[in-house]
Amino acid sequence: MIQGHEFSGEIQAVGEDVQAYTIGERVTLHPVISCGHCFYCLRGHVNMCLNRKTIGYDENGGFAEYVLIPRSMVESGSLVDIPDAISYDEAALTEPLGCTVNSIETCRLNVGASLLIVGAGPMGLMNLLVGRVAGAGKIIISEPNEKRLRLAEKLGADVLINPKEEDLVLRVKEETEGLGAEAAIVTIGIPHVIAETLKAIRKLGVVNLFAGCPVGSHMKLDPNLVHYNEMLVTGSQNGTLTQFKRGLNLLENRVVDLSTLITHRFPLEKGEEAFKKRISLEGLKPLLLP
Repeated sequence: MIQGHEFSGEIQAVGEDVQAYTIGERVTLHPVISCGHCFYCLRGHVNMCLNRKTIGYDENGGFAEYVLIPRSMVESGSLVDIPDAISYDEAALTEPLGCTVNSIETCRLNVGASLLIVGAGPMGLMNLLVGRVAGAGKIIISEPNEKRLRLAEKLGADVLINPKEEDLVLRVKEETEGLGAEAAIVTIGIPHVIAETLKAIRKLGVVNLFAGCPVGSHMKLDPNLVHYNEMLVTGSQNGTLTQFKRGLNLLENRVVDLSTLITHRFPLEKGEEAFKKRISLEGLKPLLLP
């Protein structure tokens, strides 16, 4: 299986029945292959499709010179034109940006609300940018990597916390009049980090689990923390085609700038080196250029 579910490119050929696309168009792809007729698809939640497949996981993806787009995706409009103002590099990040649009919307973020983001990797930083656009007031970032913490500051974070050096819960409450953050997004799939984050949220607050945890993970949870505080603990994964397009709109109108997150560019034949950089947490978003 060829990996790669975040990509952009130019149409080189079209099937004989294709009417909506032409050779030479610049496009990016919402990678979810949905059936269109299950319980969730009929309600607009194609990312939750009961028969879902994904480009780069179940069908060959974008780490290649050419990608064949399945007929169902062409017919569903999953192939989206790239506006002239957006580069191929930026457009390749539309999919993760759409995921953060889903994340912020799932948090039901109120204008001026305090937002805690745990993790300042590429997804945490995207949540920071979209959270600010959505009207978050004070944005608090928790991240043990000092370089990433400083980048979060550059991108607009109001409060920086290194959880290795100070108590996350105490600091968040100090920054929120003793109440705790109104919403939190956990972009790190570590159970004990999730458990700690729950303690930093105020009554009636929302915690969104953005990152998945390893299969079989467990965590200790005091149910009274949720019950008596009427806390909403939810999750988000991927995003709908509509949220994908909203992300593209943010890029087109320069409301969000992701250029800082692209830290490396590699030719396709050096893909292994790109993976090593990413696994070692060196940089943020490396691009493969076919």
